[in-house]
Amino acid sequence: MRESCLGCVRKHIGQTMVLLNESLLGHPEHLWLAIGHMAEAEIEAIKQHKNLAIHIRQLRKELEIYQKIPYSKFIDLIKEVTLIGEKQKEKHKKSLK
Repeated sequence: MRESCLGCVRKHIGQTMVLLNESLLGHPEHLWLAIGHMAEAEIEAIKQHKNLAIHIRQLRKELEIYQKIPYSKFIDLIKEVTLIGEKQKEKHKKSLK
């Protein structure tokens, strides 16, 4: 099994934001495509980043219930994924020494 791809998690979150915006601009069916991308991000993260996957799931469920979430929550999530990636890289660099 391959490792979790944090870049893929970020891409799915970004695509969620695009589709959610489209759902608010006259394409309501895009909401479910956005929710699908959140589920994909969650699946991608669960392999190695359980807490991140739980956070993504919480936002996905919130999106399902309220059908919109402030963009700031998605930006914060992308920042969280980026921070995890940076810590992972640092840990890897230290293991090579």
